[in-house]
Amino acid sequence: MRSPVMAAWIALAALAGGGAGTRAVAQSADPGAEQNKALFTVVVNQILNQGDVALADALIAENVSKDGAPLGREGYKAMVKEMRAKTPEARFAIADLVADGDRVIGRLTETGAPGGPASEIMILRIRDGQVTETWTLADEPGIRKQLGLEAATAGPSSAN
Repeated sequence: MRSPVMAAWIALAALAGGGAGTRAVAQSADPGAEQNKALFTVVVNQILNQGDVALADALIAENVSKDGAPLGREGYKAMVKEMRAKTPEARFAIADLVADGDRVIGRLTETGAPGGPASEIMILRIRDGQVTETWTLADEPGIRKQLGLEAATAGPSSAN
């Protein structure tokens, strides 16, 4: 069951068109997929970017997991607070967004963090209007560059 707070945020995100710069990769006839994409957008814009951890009480499941490991809602809120304390200027922009069933996949661009812009893939599983699982995959070449490590090697070239 969706809470009135969550319904209001989803409606706001839908009216805003999913946020500036957001590009829906696949238009879905499934209203649940559209609602899940709107919820993804609210999580990124309001919780991660603005630090509104109180909103997590409505949108993040009590037993949420991250990258396959138990995290819990309080752990999720602590993670957001820590991230925002370390890099308060960092912001995520949603570049691409795809929903299929109970999963939403977004390609994010992070700005404002040391080392310049970086890309990240975030996958959220959403059930009953709450995020139950989250996975992230960071831009490894970008991170390696930020840390001053050697560049990742390219795959085999095809010389003709």
